Amino acid sequence: MANFKHIEDGIFIGSQPAQQDLKEAKQLGIQTVIDLRMPGESATSNEEATSSNGLGYVNIPVNKTALAARQIDDLERAMARTPGPHLLHCATGARAALLLMLGHARQKKWTAEQTFDEARSIGFNLEDSDNFSAFIREITAS
Repeated sequence: MANFKHIEDGIFIGSQPAQQDLKEAKQLGIQTVIDLRMPGESATSNEEATSSNGLGYVNIPVNKTALAARQIDDLERAMARTPGPHLLHCATGARAALLLMLGHARQKKWTAEQTFDEARSIGFNLEDSDNFSAFIREITAS
């Protein structure tokens, strides 16, 4: 699973998994894959690929240009309602990192700058995206 990072206890983040990645995820004990890609972003069904490898599957469609606070809640609920460890993914891992970091930001009362710093510490520069940066500033300001 070279495309995935172990972020914290029970949580991995990465890009679109290949079949081999899903097999390795199962071997590592990951139980649920949470896919943040929009329908049609993948040439094949992520749900079928995940299920065929014996993993649970949840899709939370996240459009990079239409981010919403409810998506943070959706991720938190999905993780609470499904068995872990969890593998969070999108095309590059950035949307997964964004929602995970914003969930932490709300719980820990982080500022936007703290959120950017924490994201960088796990390998994601969310400030480079105007949409992500604005969304982080919006969520941390409330």
